[in-house]
Amino acid sequence: MSTIRPKRTWVRVQIFSILWILVLLNFIDRATLSVAMPFISEEFNLTPEMQGFLLGSFFWTYLLFQIPGGWLLDRFGPRKIVGGAGVLWGFFQLIAGFATSGMFLTVTRLGLGATEAPVFPAGAKLNANWLPAKERARGATFVDAAGPFGSAVGGLIVTALIGAFGGWRMAFIVTGAVTIIVAVLYFLYLKDRPEEHKGVNEAELAHIRSDVATADTASGPLPRVSDYLRSRSFWGLMFGRLGWATVWWGIISWTPSYLSTALNFDLAALGWGTFLVYGCGVLGQIVAGLTADKWRSKTTRYNVVMKTIFGISGIGTAIAIFTLPGVTDGAVALAALSIAVFFINFGGLYWALPAWLAPKKQVGTVGGVMNVASSGGGGLAPIVMGFAIGASGGSFAGSFVFLGVCATVYLLGSMLINFEKPLAVARHTDTTPTAEGEGERETVGSAT
Repeated sequence: MSTIRPKRTWVRVQIFSILWILVLLNFIDRATLSVAMPFISEEFNLTPEMQGFLLGSFFWTYLLFQIPGGWLLDRFGPRKIVGGAGVLWGFFQLIAGFATSGMFLTVTRLGLGATEAPVFPAGAKLNANWLPAKERARGATFVDAAGPFGSAVGGLIVTALIGAFGGWRMAFIVTGAVTIIVAVLYFLYLKDRPEEHKGVNEAELAHIRSDVATADTASGPLPRVSDYLRSRSFWGLMFGRLGWATVWWGIISWTPSYLSTALNFDLAALGWGTFLVYGCGVLGQIVAGLTADKWRSKTTRYNVVMKTIFGISGIGTAIAIFTLPGVTDGAVALAALSIAVFFINFGGLYWALPAWLAPKKQVGTVGGVMNVASSGGGGLAPIVMGFAIGASGGSFAGSFVFLGVCATVYLLGSMLINFEKPLAVARHTDTTPTAEGEGERETVGSAT
């Protein structure tokens, strides 16, 4: 008599769907200031340089809290850290609606940056805990796709709220309140590990653990800071992410002002223009994630797979951005920006790299360190572009050349990563050659 096996549950999809919504709100909250900036700068009489500082201030604390946030994730788990952080960043977003000056807004952005810091390292941690290796690329890009989609939807939502309420303040209040509600739901439903969730059946748990990397159960020594600092792949990861973030956050921060001031888009056109540009990033994320998972499943030549994808991403982004300095037509500018955003969002695959290339116990920390580079680029881009725009009397040409150069840095950094070996291997002098060899072989397994 045959036994009917129970169907596999899909709790992991629900977990990532809730995380997706939270990241979506994360980017709507971030984008609110960029979209509202033309109106805020007029009310507070802000120069381009001051606008750049305000747009970049978020990333100062975002950077400072990356490594502590990653360590806290490894220590206490994503549920507690991100649940609490979500409530706090919703609060900072909400009170921005009561700002009376640019300085007031800067303080709220600093608070927003500090409390949003653990979100993407949490995604990397959940990727390692909840997904088999064969699903990690699509898992990473699925979550990361909420970023450009949040920016796209945020443009429509913020412009609609500004139009409905006759000002920019309610955009902050409404989005902040919604964030607090979702963060509470996230905390109530999420579990850090699938075996802790009552909705996960044995079939789904077996699927999640079906191709657990040997390194996940290794008892050997973990790489130390010095091991990472000696790694070419680690520095490629950092510089590649720095270049990626500078391009992405430069576009995110200044596109609304570029469309409004340089190309004279009205409020409705501004909303739909940003939706088109950032929406192409969602498509880029989906294409990259599905392509990487499908291609990697057919070969072990992961360098060929990943360097081809990142190579197309970097070259396509650079070409599109370098065309922008000479563009004066709004439709052409939207097309070039959309192409650039499509290709740069292949970089969402970076969030699969900690789960692929780092020991499981260090995924949150490595993700946090990687996001230091990301937040550094995010803090640099708005300020450099603001000064370039101010120095040129309002022209965006120089700022786009700067972003094109950064796209090249992203390309070169990505090419330095060895996707077939771990980011770093423990080289402790207190281990025997046999144990070290076994540990290295086990860690290498995590790259598959």
